[in-house]
Amino acid sequence: RQPPGGGGGGREGWSHPLPEHLEGEVVGAVDMSKLSCCGHSFGGATCVQACTKDKRFKACIAHDAWLFPLSDDVASGSLAVPTLFLNADTFDMLWEEGSRVLCSLLARSRDKGVDAVAYGVNGTRHQNYSDFPLLAPQITMSIGVAGSTDPKLALDVVHKCDTSFLDYALYPEMR
Repeated sequence: RQPPGGGGGGREGWSHPLPEHLEGEVVGAVDMSKLSCCGHSFGGATCVQACTKDKRFKACIAHDAWLFPLSDDVASGSLAVPTLFLNADTFDMLWEEGSRVLCSLLARSRDKGVDAVAYGVNGTRHQNYSDFPLLAPQITMSIGVAGSTDPKLALDVVHKCDTSFLDYALYPEMR
């Protein structure tokens, strides 16, 4: 879709035209049939919301997602695309309502045939899903915002989970 008046080097499927200097770099490099969204915390909820509302998305990953911002229709409905939730050890303890919302959302989605899973990553806390613990490991671990697992190892596990999930969700012919 193009905004009124078109302009720029826009391509079908993009909500805004691409600037001409990016056209050669992006067009052809992005497979619009395999768009996915990944976010952490509030960004995780934003991805869940976007993937439920925008049919262009084919997979969703939410890292230690704070689901409170979801609209009522999404929180009480089902997911639209394969979705992976990766949560820190403290997810259930810090936000009991979020855990209930997540479990209900997963159950309704699975009932509708949508691949939706949630896993906890041992030894992680909320900030292990960002690069902050890599930049300041001693500080983040000592104040309790990063878990007991080495920050590089924790992020490596998260990346491997993400990659495996996207391969599964976006390339079913490879299963």
